[in-house]
Amino acid sequence: MGAFYILGIVKKFEAKSTQPLDQVNWNHYLNERLDTEQYTTTLADYTAKGELKEGVFEENIKIFYDKLIEMTGDEKIAIYFDHSGTDIDKYQVRDTMMKFEYHDVHITLSATIAILFIEGKVFVEEFSFEPKLMNWLFRHTDISNPLAGYVMSDVLS
Repeated sequence: MGAFYILGIVKKFEAKSTQPLDQVNWNHYLNERLDTEQYTTTLADYTAKGELKEGVFEENIKIFYDKLIEMTGDEKIAIYFDHSGTDIDKYQVRDTMMKFEYHDVHITLSATIAILFIEGKVFVEEFSFEPKLMNWLFRHTDISNPLAGYVMSDVLS
């Protein structure tokens, strides 16, 4: 059985914590995975919700795809951009989820991502670390594009 690897930009998210968190702690934990500066957020003790601010995707997606082409060496990676352009609502979406542990705090991050590309079949049954690694690498690597802070990946099998 094969699987498909998906990379996308988080349009909106909801995070749930096992412990009550204040604004400082929510921002600290969430910013490990998403750059919350460009989201309109609502924070409560056990939940945090966010939606990507208008214009962020539109202003940065072309340059972001250029960076993906540079990273992969393959212009075919931009097929979704060629079709959907700068309108995030024209991209296919996928709901995904990741779980994180920070000391005694467990956070479940559910997100709706705009799919930037899907890689063909991969001959493994399940990835457990790849989506988390890709998310962290994009968040913590300077590729000179604000969208790097909003990348999540997923495996569809």
